[in-house]
Amino acid sequence: MKRRRLLVGASLLAAGGGWAAACASLYVRAFGARHWGVEAERGWTPDDLGVAHESLDVRTSDGVRLLAWYLPGSRDAAIIVSGGHRGRAGDVLGVSTALQRRGFHVLAYGWRGTPGSDPAPHTLGVHECRDLEAAIDALCARVGEIPVGLLGFSLGGAVSIVVGAGDPRVAAVCSDSAFSDPSSVLGDGIRRVFHLPSGVIVGPVATVLRRRTGAELASFRPLVAVAALAPRALLLIHGGSDASVHPVHAERLYAAAGEPKERWVLPGVPHVGAYFAGRREYVERVGGFFERHLSAASTRRADRVAVM
Repeated sequence: MKRRRLLVGASLLAAGGGWAAACASLYVRAFGARHWGVEAERGWTPDDLGVAHESLDVRTSDGVRLLAWYLPGSRDAAIIVSGGHRGRAGDVLGVSTALQRRGFHVLAYGWRGTPGSDPAPHTLGVHECRDLEAAIDALCARVGEIPVGLLGFSLGGAVSIVVGAGDPRVAAVCSDSAFSDPSSVLGDGIRRVFHLPSGVIVGPVATVLRRRTGAELASFRPLVAVAALAPRALLLIHGGSDASVHPVHAERLYAAAGEPKERWVLPGVPHVGAYFAGRREYVERVGGFFERHLSAASTRRADRVAVM
């Protein structure tokens, strides 16, 4: 009997230790600061690519300064490009410069807590919404009242949906590899990596996040926000072999969105891999989407001004 009690106690202790380790691992992977090497910290800059640009002063409502580059265009339309989780401004320069060559004004920026921006906790979209809101404010102050499109990758795609839904200056959103709900995508990872029920880990981790940063994970809900984009246009892009954010997230977002909406799923393509699978096709499709819908928004705005 004593031996059985010892075995049960040891098993419970091991299970508790495993649970605590899984919680700690998830927190670090999702919200911990990334350690950048010297070259990785520098990243690409517009100077490396020989692109016309200027630095833009972007400061969030909670006082975080972001690294941001404005790439001037010739159209009466602008696009803000948001990278993935812990994404730097340089990570999205390839597609940003391609869109600039199509005539768009473009703003590329890095999230809070990434090299070049002020240190701040990562919150999987909750506080990052303030980053994109500040980027829209800064770009509109620079270029005036012209239609704005949002292009976001992974986390940036989810943030673009949520922020775009609440900001009438946004005329169209292209979301690439976005998740529909942060708790859901964290749960997917828990089941895939630890083979455990998601709730026993995601809940405690969300509680720690709230206590440390004030970020309420449940308040960030792309799946709920996406319906409010209509009648503004939405393009959802997703890789059919995305192992990080399962394609079912795109299905949920598409089903919840109003019209007009488009979906482009690429078979065999991994997470945020559509651009690399075919840069020319990607830029043509995304650029064409923004040309149609930002031009239409510009026409509607001109008509309203004429009536006034």
